[in-house]
Parts: sequence; structure tokens; C-alpha cells
Amino acid sequence: MQRAVFVLPHDRSVLDAVDDLIQRGFSGAPVVERGRLVGVFSERDALTAIAAAHYAQDLPGTVAQHMRRDFAVVGADADIYEVASVFREQPIRRVPVVDCDRHLLGIISRGDVLKALRVVYRWRPKTNYERLQEHMALRHGVD
Repeated sequence: MQRAVFVLPHDRSVLDAVDDLIQRGFSGAPVVERGRLVGVFSERDALTAIAAAHYAQDLPGTVAQHMRRDFAVVGADADIYEVASVFREQPIRRVPVVDCDRHLLGIISRGDVLKALRVVYRWRPKTNYERLQEHMALRHGVD
């Protein structure tokens, strides 16, 4: 989990938020209001906001007006399998980690979970087949 997370304030203008995302090379960011996670603002949200504003000949507004409010989060006590399930069920690359009051504690990526699962898998008990293979290799002097 990455604890230092770039966040957008809910009242940031869409155009300034887009500049922030482009400058950092991010496709989206969590949105906070008074320290609590209230949304997620992505490139898709920005595209929609700017295109609609251009069509209406208006300003695109604020992040709060265009952010997604329905998004996945995990608690700090979530195990690796619970987090993996979130990634399997939703087409997202990162998921915010929050406490019981929805304060943002960090963010975890699919890559973080994959690395952790790989380590867990390596330390699992060997299957009967793997034990048989090792036994046969030792018996026949194969390395």
C-alpha cells in the first residue's frame, strides 16, 4: 500500500484538476473533503465534464460536480484475498484504503496485490504432486 497519496480537494476546478493529473501522469485521484474520502475523479470524468462544458459554452465546474461517488474501498484490516476480489470484480487499477470514518490511509494497486499474492503462493504447502516430483528427482539423482 502506498501511504503518500495525491488527492484532489472536492472544490478544485476541473481544469486545474486535469492539469494536476497530467503533470503527475495519473489517470485519476481520490477526492477529499475535510479529510474524508468523498469521491474519485478520473480522466473519464474530466473528459465528460470538459466536453459537456464546451458543448454548452460554459465552464466545466468543480471536481465535486463530476466525480464518482460510488466506488470501491477497502478497510485497513482487509486481507490480501479480499482486496484481490475487489480487483477481480471491478475494472479498476487502484483502490483506496480507508479507516472506519472514511479517512484515506493509502491506496493499493493491482500490482501491489499481485506481488503479495506471489509471495504468499511461494510459501504455501506443496501439493502432493510437487512432493512426488521432488521425491522422484531425489531418487533418480535429478536436480
